[in-house]
Amino acid sequence: MNKAPSPNALARAVHSFFEDYIPTLRGLSRHTLLSYRDTLMLLLRFLATSRKVDPLDLDLETITPETVLEFLNHLEHERHNKVSSRNVRLAAIHAFFRCVSYQMPERIEQAQRILAIPFKRTGSRSIDYLEYQEICAVLNSIDRTAREGLRDYALLAFLFNTGARAQEVVDLNADALQLESPPQVKLLGKGRKTRICPLWPQTAQVIKEFVTSVNLDLRAPAPVFRNQRGQRLTRFGIRYILAKYCRRAVVNCPSLKAKRLHPHSARHSCAIYLLKSGVGLPDISKWLGHASSDTTNRYATVDLDMKRQALAKAAAPRTSWGPPAQWRQDTSVIEWLESL
Repeated sequence: MNKAPSPNALARAVHSFFEDYIPTLRGLSRHTLLSYRDTLMLLLRFLATSRKVDPLDLDLETITPETVLEFLNHLEHERHNKVSSRNVRLAAIHAFFRCVSYQMPERIEQAQRILAIPFKRTGSRSIDYLEYQEICAVLNSIDRTAREGLRDYALLAFLFNTGARAQEVVDLNADALQLESPPQVKLLGKGRKTRICPLWPQTAQVIKEFVTSVNLDLRAPAPVFRNQRGQRLTRFGIRYILAKYCRRAVVNCPSLKAKRLHPHSARHSCAIYLLKSGVGLPDISKWLGHASSDTTNRYATVDLDMKRQALAKAAAPRTSWGPPAQWRQDTSVIEWLESL
């Protein structure tokens, strides 16, 4: 009878990383844990395949700066991941080797070399959002007489009102809703931080009609938005619903055809609508639950209508420039430059 192999340094480090370092020392969320898990699974499978060895034979020595760079290039060129996805994977590897340096001081040099691998610079991309008339077109394309349509209308109205992240909608329970005056919702955001977001009376009424139709008890910790199997709606389900009604709305609103839309588009749309309505950036930051005001400041440079208004308010430039001042021997260079 073959004896089971004893855990090597890699196995001990992985176990410590997920059992102790992430949940206890760092207090990170389960979503972060799962993201880190997926990265390490991809890395170890890549190493086992490229080295033609059994995954059980991999040890910490196999993970070097060179093999990590090979893995990152593999993600970009063979799996066709974006640079942002590559950076997410590298962040997970960095976190793992911070744990290694903490748990195994003799591995500090190896950890430092891998932690020195820099993130790749990403290009900035324009923010995709819907104008007010486009939001109306999407909502008006939903058949609210059908039970599924009632759910979808409530879902999209909730997204455009709160600017909630897709995962925040997935995690939303009925007992987080307050539909009586003042209507509001408690959202669980990134880093398990909660925030209270107000609901417009129209949104509260739409959600009230929906929860009544499905006999949802607002005092119960039950999911608000479910799929046809009665399970929580997923992020991919939300993306599918938004895309479906955007395609329908193109008939009456052709401008939607040129837009690349996803669940975060509703979040951006909420921010732009609030900004146009005169809400200040600090308040929008709190509304959306941004950890940094720099994230919110992006919206100040996005909207074309606001740029046109700023241009109209600005003083018109001079159309005729006078002749340059004549140079005189008794004039200093600075005085001459000031006279231009």
